[in-house]
This record gives sequence, C-alpha cells and structure tokens, in this order.
Amino acid sequence: MVNQIVEDFPVLNLAGKVSIDELAVLISYSKTFFCLDSFSFHLANALQAKVVALFGPSCDMTWGVWENNNAAIVKSNISCRPCSLDGCGGSKVSECMKEIEFEHLNLHL
Repeated sequence: MVNQIVEDFPVLNLAGKVSIDELAVLISYSKTFFCLDSFSFHLANALQAKVVALFGPSCDMTWGVWENNNAAIVKSNISCRPCSLDGCGGSKVSECMKEIEFEHLNLHL
C-alpha cells in the first residue's frame, strides 16, 4: 500500500530512515501524516498533527485517537478484526489490512 500511495501522490517515503527526533520534526511539518498503528501514530497524536492511521488487527478503541481532533483512523469492516494477531493463520499477512480500500485514504487529504 505504501508503494501505491507513493506512486499516486506527492509524498516522501522515509519509513525506517530517520531518528525519533527527525520523525517528530517531519510529522510537525507534514500537511497530512499517513502511518500504521505504531509509535509514529502515537507521536503524531501527541504532537496534535493531522494524521491518518491505518488499523488492522489492533483495536482502535484501545490504541486509537487520544485528544486529537486532527486524527483519523481508517480500518476495514472485516468481521474478525480486531484480533491482535500478527497475521492471519500464522502467515504474517493481515487480511484486515489488505481489505482497506485505497479510496478511503483520499477522504482524508
């Protein structure tokens, strides 16, 4: 999905290439920060940045937005989520992530 976003929109993919301090600065200056449910989502939330997080097997009610009106969560409606598993059937691939429609991200630009 990251590759599709990079191809279709003017974005800079720095996944895994910056320090935490550098990430905080980048988030602060981003028009919209797209990420997974991860540390970067929680950092963006704390910075009150405009952030869109993709949630798969983790529970958005537990790990979601905290006091940030600029944050949005995108998730699929697949019946087995949230399951908190690291992939379906031990595959390391979460069907709930694959079910997220790319068009849902456009709503948050």
